[in-house]
Amino acid sequence: MRDIVDISQFTQVQLPQRDVSPSPSAPEPDPDTRIEDQQQFNDFSNIGDDFGSLDDDFGVARESLEEKYEDGLTFLDVFDADEFAEYRKDNLFYPFASKEEWEVADYLLRSSLSMAAIDEFLKLRMRDPVECLESLFSNPLFHDKLNFVPCRMYKTAAQLLRVYSEWLTGNSAWDTQSQYPIGATILGAVLSSDKTNITTMTGARITHPLLLGLANISFMLTALLPIPKYLHPNQWMRGMLEDRLVHKCLSIVLKPLMIAAEVGIMMSDPLASITVDPNDLEAYFEACAEHQLNGVHAPFWKGYPHADPSIFLMPEPLHHWHKEFYDHDLQWCLKVVGAQELDFRFSILQPITGYRHFVGGISKLKQVTGRVHRNIQHYIVGLISGVAPCRFMIAIRALMDVRYLAQCPAPDNNLLSSIDQSLLTFHENKNVIMTLGARMGAKKPINNWFIPKLELLQSITSSTRKVGALIQWSADATEHAHVSEIKDPVRHTNNNNYDPQICCYLDRQEKLYNPVDVAEENEGEEDNIDHDEWELSDPQTALLEEMNQTRITTNYFSKATQFDTLSHRQLTYPPRTFIGGTTAIHLNYDPSCNGVKVGDISVDYNILDLHFALSDFLQRDARGRGIVHEVTSRRRLLIDHPPIIPFDRVQVWHSVRLQQTSFHDSSIVLPAQTVHASPSGPGWPKGRWDFVLVNIDGAAEWPKSGLTVKIPHLHRIKWRDQYLCYVQCLSIGPIDPATEMHTLKCAKHADGSSVGNFIPLNQLHAFISIIPRLGDVADARLTKATSSHYSHSFFLNKYFDKEIYNAIYYASR
Repeated sequence: MRDIVDISQFTQVQLPQRDVSPSPSAPEPDPDTRIEDQQQFNDFSNIGDDFGSLDDDFGVARESLEEKYEDGLTFLDVFDADEFAEYRKDNLFYPFASKEEWEVADYLLRSSLSMAAIDEFLKLRMRDPVECLESLFSNPLFHDKLNFVPCRMYKTAAQLLRVYSEWLTGNSAWDTQSQYPIGATILGAVLSSDKTNITTMTGARITHPLLLGLANISFMLTALLPIPKYLHPNQWMRGMLEDRLVHKCLSIVLKPLMIAAEVGIMMSDPLASITVDPNDLEAYFEACAEHQLNGVHAPFWKGYPHADPSIFLMPEPLHHWHKEFYDHDLQWCLKVVGAQELDFRFSILQPITGYRHFVGGISKLKQVTGRVHRNIQHYIVGLISGVAPCRFMIAIRALMDVRYLAQCPAPDNNLLSSIDQSLLTFHENKNVIMTLGARMGAKKPINNWFIPKLELLQSITSSTRKVGALIQWSADATEHAHVSEIKDPVRHTNNNNYDPQICCYLDRQEKLYNPVDVAEENEGEEDNIDHDEWELSDPQTALLEEMNQTRITTNYFSKATQFDTLSHRQLTYPPRTFIGGTTAIHLNYDPSCNGVKVGDISVDYNILDLHFALSDFLQRDARGRGIVHEVTSRRRLLIDHPPIIPFDRVQVWHSVRLQQTSFHDSSIVLPAQTVHASPSGPGWPKGRWDFVLVNIDGAAEWPKSGLTVKIPHLHRIKWRDQYLCYVQCLSIGPIDPATEMHTLKCAKHADGSSVGNFIPLNQLHAFISIIPRLGDVADARLTKATSSHYSHSFFLNKYFDKEIYNAIYYASR
């Protein structure tokens, strides 16, 4: 039974009082009379069709059963009489923001959930984003990596060709800075949010972290967004609800940033300087689809000063380019070429050290990552050549050019024009994809081009001009941050109720590392040394530093420079690491084979003219020390003369490492690439030979002139203190119009033998990838170990590496 309460306790109005006590002068009614009256009242026989026939014995009006009084209060009068009535004129559900919010609260209160469970349901785990920015902004480790002044960069002093690299070189930073008062500084805050799997003993559970970074320098976990399960049967409805929830959470988390952007806040930089950091669902969905809206009515950037989604929602390489390739381009290729044929073509490519080899093909891959997307892109253009129609090839190649060109770290206006031209080429040839029935849905062909990721490609050039090179905004960095911000903390939990434990772990780690950073900073100031030159003298500290490393790129350029300063007694001579032109070359300390007879090498490696080639090289090298040796067929004229070799044994290496610097920034040292040259053995019946570019002109530089050659093996000759390699030549043919890749053919003598010769090892320039031209149907007898040996025509695969692609692109301009 409900408790009866006085409603006047809950309002600020005084309810009118009514005196219902009997009058003192009225006589007390006789009990018998009261019973008689009650019986008469219960006798309905005297009641007519209306109440007007009642007599006056009841002491009330003839037209009514009750007695009426003035100034009474209805429920709505009481409802509108409290202190919040004024607010409910605009919002009936105040203090709730909307009817939907009230319905959620009503559902929770009527549910069987405890108050603790309701609190957990409504909790949004977050930290103040302004504090995150302050922590990153004041970190002394970034003192030489922060820039605050927008600028315009040009290739020449005439300022004719503009270059876009970092965000501050784009028009957006320039325009935004101009809207703030003099003395105000803008910070490039980067938001990244993507669901990630927790795969460590958790049953494939998912978290949704929101990371906040400072111009892609470093990222911090700012919030853990909720991941509810919606019960609505309509997938579109579930998607819209999820989008609305994400935007609502972001609007809550980013509220401090919005205020900071509007009024400005004071921050300390790494040098301790203070600066200013200024109801019918079907109809609803149809309307949203017509205007390409996702149903979010309150986007998180609403009210954020100077926030223009067409600027800050720029194309993102990882999801918009590489994921688009896997979801669309690759599926078109599988439909046109056939899954079985394309899988076989991938499986017979010669493996390359450091790169994934798709032994089982690519049509049934599971857990495909961005790295896999890029690995497939390396070969897809060359592998579909010959079996796919020409216009289809051109369309796929044009989109691939867009991706590779857009990843340039310092694009100029000419490169942006090339991107627009490649997009135009795709649109001119894309109809063939529909004609071939390659654009398929789950059960039937799709006859439209409503692909959001494809549409976003149209904004690459405009976004680049606004915010700089788009490769700097790739989510690769934040995806990697999931390891330190989510996956590592999860390993220290009890696999239950992750969110608070993740936050607690990160908070403790921050408290642990902050004193270390302060101590290192103080030591650096006391010793007056640069931070980059700090050395870890404490063995425990050095061990922890080593354990925290993920992947270290060995700098062979630095090692070769150090060897130059040592005497011959302090190192093996000639040194195993040296520099040839723009390439650092490294050999293992111990040869693969030591003291091998020259005649045995000729048999093991199937080099019939080895003696003549070696004799010819020694004679040419003796006549002209330091010359650049060529790979030609003129040596065949000397076969009539007996070879002259002053030794009979050599040292042999089966591999060498080549290292280069970045095409756009020579200060960036790239990982070394291993080049193999080994004789026949288990798994390699014809030997393992890789391909490289060789310099044959001392006055030329790669990539303006170069040659693709085959290296069957590498060895050192004791005649002179240098390393030699025997190479077999491939001649460069015309560029294929569909793939726009150079064609290569094995150079042959008149008798059918391969053209080969010895050259110094320092003439090797770069590792390259070749793709056999397989025709309409690949030969079923080919394998990964024999495809290069039995093929006589190849493509020089410019898509294998961005450095090779950039070199070939700029050389052709």
